[in-house]
Amino acid sequence: MRSSGISVIVVVRHLAWLVLILCSWPRVAAAQAQQAPKTDPVEAAALNTILGRWGKKASWEWNISGELCSGFASTEIDWDYYPTINPFIKCDCSFSNNTLCHITKLALASNSLSGQLPKELGNLTNLLSLGINLNNFTGVLPEELGNMTKLQQLRASDNGFIGKIPHYFGSMTNLEDM
Repeated sequence: MRSSGISVIVVVRHLAWLVLILCSWPRVAAAQAQQAPKTDPVEAAALNTILGRWGKKASWEWNISGELCSGFASTEIDWDYYPTINPFIKCDCSFSNNTLCHITKLALASNSLSGQLPKELGNLTNLLSLGINLNNFTGVLPEELGNMTKLQQLRASDNGFIGKIPHYFGSMTNLEDM
């Protein structure tokens, strides 16, 4: 009789483990289903096109996995403390339930870049800060920059831009520093 009592205890223990596993299964499945956030594909394509046109490569500090919004780009590290990382981006990955990242800062200062600014910059519509100063850009600022309605800071001095300040700057109501 004693061995059947032990058998019942073993069976009950196994059933308890089975119930525990089955109850925790949805949490495990949800955790596995949650993926690392990805950079907005339009913004990623625009930035890759821009950097490629200028012969620049993403810094290893923020492009370790091939995902633009990775490494330093997705941390709280302030780019002002890392002037040697250039170009440099910062991302906000809090969109779409923490699955989507937007590029919010782009630093390209002092890169000896020249020519006109690429229109693809206008696809970075979530930029809060753009630093293109101390380069050799020429021509007029492209109309597509008017798409950057969230822009708060634009550093574009020490270039060869010509013409008047474009009319679309009037609709950039968040622009505080220029």
